[in-house]
This record gives sequence, structure tokens and C-alpha cells, in this order.
Amino acid sequence: MNKSYAIKNAGMFVVFMFSLSFSAYGAEVGHVVMRFNEKNDFLRFVFQGSNDSLINSATVNESYSIVKIDFPDNFSFEGVAPPEVVKIIQKDNSLYLNIKNVGKIKVSRYSGPPRLVIDAYITGGALSAQSSALAQTNETAGLSILLDAGHGGVDTGIISGQFKESDLSLSVCADLSKRIGGKVSRVAIIRKDDSAMSLAQRLIDIRKYMPNLFISIHVSASGQFAIYTSSFPAIMSGPDMAYSTAYAGSAYIEKTRALSKAVGSAFNEKFKMQTVYREMPVPILSGTAAPAIMIEIPNPASFTYNDDSINSISDAIIKAISEYAKK
Repeated sequence: MNKSYAIKNAGMFVVFMFSLSFSAYGAEVGHVVMRFNEKNDFLRFVFQGSNDSLINSATVNESYSIVKIDFPDNFSFEGVAPPEVVKIIQKDNSLYLNIKNVGKIKVSRYSGPPRLVIDAYITGGALSAQSSALAQTNETAGLSILLDAGHGGVDTGIISGQFKESDLSLSVCADLSKRIGGKVSRVAIIRKDDSAMSLAQRLIDIRKYMPNLFISIHVSASGQFAIYTSSFPAIMSGPDMAYSTAYAGSAYIEKTRALSKAVGSAFNEKFKMQTVYREMPVPILSGTAAPAIMIEIPNPASFTYNDDSINSISDAIIKAISEYAKK
């Protein structure tokens, strides 16, 4: 009797705990981010989700000027401001894109990470003059950029005279964020003050933000600019890596290298010094599902840091991002 009673109650406890976990899972709200690009005769909408099933199970239907996207679960939505020809409405588990003068749409799906891409072709082959002018003058308008100030808290990094790497990297990120803010759809800094932050937490924040570009700022032991990109195991193929969050950046190798070269060229031109390029397994870069680089700025022992020089570093990076976005 005692044994039977114990088994019965154990079973009830398992069912109860399963119900609790199922309820918690069902109530979880996912997050969908929309990015936007404008071409000569069509608008491109790119959707990514906080979990793969949100995007993989989404369905798309078109009726006249309305494109309806149905997602499998509840979600919060964040997107860049579209041009005047587009109105976006969220209702329940659906997004409605009301696109003026849409002729046809093309739906594509990509992996590593999962993305839903909708190309909306505009009749007449021309977009509104206001929207086209914006695209011509601001190539970076559709970008979301995440900045990472290296070290923080008790982890000061390199100390050179009166400068700490943790403070200097944050100063550069803060200045860059301020100066590029009006040129991109959104920009944020992972570490906003002198607090310690683990690699794991940084990676969590990167995956929540889902940036188009990721830039980490550090200080070099030498007097040169150095740019790091991540290398990946030669024994693994690209598709295999796409299933591992540790190698999420493998799908963006060529774009990462293009961004690295653009930034290095901008530094060379601005400061008349040769940039060093290094490719090695850097976990924060490998685990980022976007073009991702780490910039080491020169050591304060060999480089003068003040408002003007920090502004110049920001200007060079902004120019490089603009050149990268044109390609």
C-alpha cells in the first residue's frame, strides 16, 4: 500500500510539474525583429525571431496591397521605420504590411540564422521620390549596430598611465553611438557603465538584439590599430556550423572580412598608419550571427587620447560602415 501510494503521488507530481512547465512555455512571448532595405524597384523586408520556430513556421499570404504574416506564437515586434508607402500593423499573432502600389511579392527563407525575406515589387518600377532620395544619401539607414566596450568592473584590461582599457573602450563606444545614431535604424552598447560583464551575458545580449553589425572595442598592447575577425574549424562545413550557436558567425565570414577591410582602410587613411589584421578563434565574434569584428585601438603610450582623437576614431568607423553598406 505504501509503495503504491508513493508511486501514484510521484506520478501526479510529474504530471503537475509538466503542466507547469508547459504553461510557462505556452505563455512565453517571442520577439520578432524586422529589417528593411530599399532597391531600385522593390522593398526588402527581413524578419528574424528570438527562436527559430517563430520564423520557420511563419506563413505569408498576399491579397491586393496587403501582405499578411502569420506567426505560430505570441510575439513582441520591433522594426525599423519603413517609407511612407508602407504601413505596418500587428494584430494577435500576425503582422500586416499594407504596401502602396505593390505589384508582386517574392518570399524567401534562409538558415543560419533562420530569416524570412519578403521582396515587394512596386508597380511602375519606381518608389516615392522621398524614399529614393533617402536611400541615395544614407546607405546605412537600415542597419542596426551593437557595440561592445571591452572589459569592465574589476576587469580593467590594459592600464597605461592614467588610462584604463575598460574606460577608454567605453568612451569610444559612447562617442561612436552618439555620432552614428542618426545615420542608422538603431544602435546600442552592451556595457553602458563601468560594470563587470561575463562573456556569456554579452552573447545573450547579442542574441536578444540581433544586430546587422557587431563591433567590439579594445585597446592594443602596441601603438597600432588591429582588427580581429574570427576563424572557424577547418573540419566543419558551413551548413554544419549553422546549427551551433558557438559558430553562428560562420555564415557571415565574407561580410565580416569586407567590414574588417573597410574599417582598416579608413584607419589607414585617417591616421596614416598601417592597420594590423588578425584572424583567430574569438568566441564573442564566432558566436555572433552577423558580421562581427573586434577593433583594438592604439595603446595610450603611443597615441594621444582626447575628445578630438576619439571623434576621429568614430568618424573613421562611420565612414567604413557607410562604404561597407554600399556593397
